[in-house]
Amino acid sequence: MTPHRAYHERDALKAQLHFHRLMNVGLLTVLLFGAGLLGWVMFRETTRIVPPEVRRPYEIGAQSASADYLLDMADYVLGQVLTVTPQTVDHNNQVILKMTDPRGYPALKTALDAAALRLKKERVTTIWAPRTEEVAARAKRVTVSGRLKTFIADQLTSEREKTYRVEFIVTASGRLYVLRIEEIIKRRAA
Repeated sequence: MTPHRAYHERDALKAQLHFHRLMNVGLLTVLLFGAGLLGWVMFRETTRIVPPEVRRPYEIGAQSASADYLLDMADYVLGQVLTVTPQTVDHNNQVILKMTDPRGYPALKTALDAAALRLKKERVTTIWAPRTEEVAARAKRVTVSGRLKTFIADQLTSEREKTYRVEFIVTASGRLYVLRIEEIIKRRAA
């Protein structure tokens, strides 16, 4: 191999190396731009969901949900938890636990299991009828007041006004989870 040919081959290899480095930088730039665009679309785009019974559309986005969606989901959750019989309580509890955020799961599971044992042991049936609802969309919290009727062996044993708060978490991908269900006990004025 002659020195002239070696210099020429070395220059050709340098040019190829330079070209491949530029291509790698270009492809990396396109890849990062595509990943950024995908992330932006996934986390910033709102999704409109229209329920089977078309009353109103819902909007769910990255860590946000419309007040209508939160209200309807709270009604569903409270209906599953509070309108139960000894035969339906286990199924209803499983449905709610599938919707529960891991942070609230232990406390909610304990409460639901204790209520299920009591319902089965005493053969209690409860019926929930919501009346007033208040939504705090930014806090993802819904407060619902209504009447809870309790039956034992087909006899109405109590009918009380109750207020419950359902707290939700909406993930970055727009999935809604139940964080907490709690009864709000109003203090009586002395």
